[in-house]
Amino acid sequence: MLHSFRTNAARARRAGVMTGTAAAMTASMMLGHAAAATDLPVWDDYSYEGQVAVMESLNKNFEAAHPDVKIQRTQRTFDDLALTLKLAVSAGDGPIVTKVNQGAKDMGTMAQEGLLLPVDDYIAEYGWAERQSDSLLARDRWSEDGQFGTGPTYGISGLAEIVGLYYNQKVLEDAGVELPLTSFEDFLAALDKVKASGQTPIAMGTAKQHLALHLLAAVSQAHIDASDRAQLDDLVYGRGGSWNTPGNLESATLMQDWAENGYFTDGFQGISGDDAVQLFIAGQAAFMTSGTWYFGDMQINPDIHFMAIPAPEGISAPLSVGGVDLAWAITSIADDDASRDLAGAYIDYMVSPEAAIEWANAGYLPSTTLPDDADVDLAPLLTEGVAMWKTLNANDAIGHYPDWASPTMLKTIDDNMPLLLAGRQTPEEFIGMLDTDYAGYLASKN
Repeated sequence: MLHSFRTNAARARRAGVMTGTAAAMTASMMLGHAAAATDLPVWDDYSYEGQVAVMESLNKNFEAAHPDVKIQRTQRTFDDLALTLKLAVSAGDGPIVTKVNQGAKDMGTMAQEGLLLPVDDYIAEYGWAERQSDSLLARDRWSEDGQFGTGPTYGISGLAEIVGLYYNQKVLEDAGVELPLTSFEDFLAALDKVKASGQTPIAMGTAKQHLALHLLAAVSQAHIDASDRAQLDDLVYGRGGSWNTPGNLESATLMQDWAENGYFTDGFQGISGDDAVQLFIAGQAAFMTSGTWYFGDMQINPDIHFMAIPAPEGISAPLSVGGVDLAWAITSIADDDASRDLAGAYIDYMVSPEAAIEWANAGYLPSTTLPDDADVDLAPLLTEGVAMWKTLNANDAIGHYPDWASPTMLKTIDDNMPLLLAGRQTPEEFIGMLDTDYAGYLASKN
């Protein structure tokens, strides 16, 4: 049975008994009651230096507004969070508020097992639907029968995410590459020129993190026009289909060719994604495909810019992998009104316009729209990201993370990607492993 709950303020409004000063008094009483829960355990995945600084500032601000509350923050990597969150909440000693991956393995499973609480009443209470589009909130919905994208809403995110193409303008110009790159064919030609110049075309590290997955997905989804996105939506939302598409096969083939012919960082198999990022920032590669979460780190090198992977011929509005970062969610450990209301208030602040301004000032792309009068000095990278986000939303061209498609898809990709890059699997065999995983997941749902 899924948990359901209502805040006192929401009940009163629906009963038609709250107006003006009475509403303010009730809200004040609600927050005062929530503040009685002295400790608020929070887990998040903000581990990069710029992100940590923002979280420390936001948490201090929240504590200042709620002086009886002490936030117990636990910082985890993406992978550590996936490994430990469900077990900790099941054991009753995990967080009350947490970041959680929206895919089937994490949010989907935890929602079905009652380990996460729906936040729809807080969406109404705080007006979150006015800050973020319904298509973004749909990525946090899971039905009681395990259908992704529909049913109760289990979270909301603070940052927008786009997986795009970082490029070092100086490295490209030194290699004789003309900018801007306007087609996928231009991108391929640029890789060849950089390789011929003796520089590394693509920064890559596969020992930890997921740069290879991001490159594979970004290239594949650049082959999909927004007007023809239904097949990808069906795959990710668990409605059926096959990963055996021309775009996926071409992407896997390119990945293997690049790995075998020296287009990736030398020794990439033993380098973590974060270390590859630092090499790229230091000017030791022309391109890197990853997300906007690296904006804060990247902006220290003014030669680095950000764009969508350009479209192949015949694609007018290519998809870009992304959407939003891991969702803020409330766990079942919040077992009374006070702790739930405090959790709701905390998440409200994490997705507030004030928080969006702090993220933007630090060089990150917030999912909540910045106020028109926001005092924000956008860094060049963030300016490029904001423009790209606006275009993608206008074209309905925000794609998906493929690992959301099943509880085991991320592991399947991680297990088989090294085999693909080492030439021990053909591209067809690699895509076949994804289809096998997906078919098993669909069968388990039935």
